[in-house]
Amino acid sequence: MLTIGKVASQFGLSRSTLLYYHSIGLLSPSSHVPGEYRVYGEEDVNRLEKICMYRRAGIELKEIKKILDGSESQLQCALR
Repeated sequence: MLTIGKVASQFGLSRSTLLYYHSIGLLSPSSHVPGEYRVYGEEDVNRLEKICMYRRAGIELKEIKKILDGSESQLQCALR
């Protein structure tokens, strides 16, 4: 389990980027620990890795959310 700061640092993102991703429902932390720290598990980190990959490919956040929450067919449409 990693804190928001460690995950942000690992991916070269700001803490506020991860907070924004959470606010739009793109990436949610696995849990909160005392002190209201967000913690991210392996599954969350894997999702963030995909988010970063799609962003580098120029895909918009709302489309990334659809891809990650949807079916494989949406991925094919987004990549065309």
